[in-house]
Amino acid sequence: MRKVQQVFLAIFLLSSLTINAQGIEFFQGSWEEALARAAAEEKLIFVDAYASWCGPCKAMAANVFPKKEVGDFFNANFINVKFDMEKEESVEFRKKHRAAAFPTLFFINGGNDVVHKTVGGKQVAALLKEANMALGKMDDLPALAARWEEGERSSNFVFTYVRAMVRQREPHLRVANDFLRSQSGPRDEATLRLIHVAATAADSRIFDLLVQERDRITELVGEEAFNSTVKRAVATTKDKALEYKDEGLLGTAVEKLALVNPEAAKNLELAGTLQLAALGNDVKALQKAAKNYTKKVATTPERQLLFYRTIMASRHANDEKLLPMALEAGAAAALADTEEGYRQLYRMADQLSKQGHKELALKYAQMAKDAVPEGQLNYQRAVQGLINRIQES
Repeated sequence: MRKVQQVFLAIFLLSSLTINAQGIEFFQGSWEEALARAAAEEKLIFVDAYASWCGPCKAMAANVFPKKEVGDFFNANFINVKFDMEKEESVEFRKKHRAAAFPTLFFINGGNDVVHKTVGGKQVAALLKEANMALGKMDDLPALAARWEEGERSSNFVFTYVRAMVRQREPHLRVANDFLRSQSGPRDEATLRLIHVAATAADSRIFDLLVQERDRITELVGEEAFNSTVKRAVATTKDKALEYKDEGLLGTAVEKLALVNPEAAKNLELAGTLQLAALGNDVKALQKAAKNYTKKVATTPERQLLFYRTIMASRHANDEKLLPMALEAGAAAALADTEEGYRQLYRMADQLSKQGHKELALKYAQMAKDAVPEGQLNYQRAVQGLINRIQES
């Protein structure tokens, strides 16, 4: 049973690595700016064309787009945009593109042409399938693989081939490393772009090349794209560190991030140390890591929520020192969200009740009731029902 719990906790921690990094990051510029960026980066634009009243649209926004696996894939492969199709924000987009039903999900190239389109709400697996179909229409991977086997080695071709493999989540390191080892002298533009797309993990030689060529690559792709690549690569290595409980890999992720962003590296080290300790048996080590994290890192609602979830999922959730710290952080995160925070307080109260903490459960259930927005009668009844169940237990 303990081994099963360890596996569950590892999976949970991987799913809650860094709240800020989860989910699709939507582009904030204009439609013309999105097209320009897509053309420059040779990417498709993913467009969530929605309406404010649309139920499936709301469900995807709440339950699909925030998922880490969705964010990892879409942030790496697309410029992501969302438009309310009934508001002024979508005027430029609607000059060429129409949605007969909501949501309509578009995949559009830098020339403003639709490459792929699908209508209706999607769960995670279905959405990823549609995204892969869109990428498949851009990249003929079997044809590219055949050209590689036939000996084609121009930098433009290899960049195109490696980018296609990364987009479609095929193993790419052998091809990228074989090509890069064969090169000598100054790297041309296509080779620099190859390094940028191939640096998918921080514990790799290609990531070292990314940092080595930072100035030239940033000049080509822009600082935002460079930083996004670094963030994803470091997160991948941290994922592996947690999966294998490997302090060395965590150290590598921290060391590599420090080359680019020393302050972020310090935060990563504190968060990673907390999460590794939560996977172990040493309660004192977890107490120390928790104290450091709450003092130095847990300064935003997202980080407070991560702390709460990490502690409550650990085998030491009932520890007399850790439980109050976790509850304080969880409540602070919930109260900062005036619209949806009551849901978090409800979950906290429910979990505490199941763990036998009746008085604490009642405290947070009452906080949830007080936090429900006016007019939400169904939710008020649901919270009152929880309070009644706790009192009767």
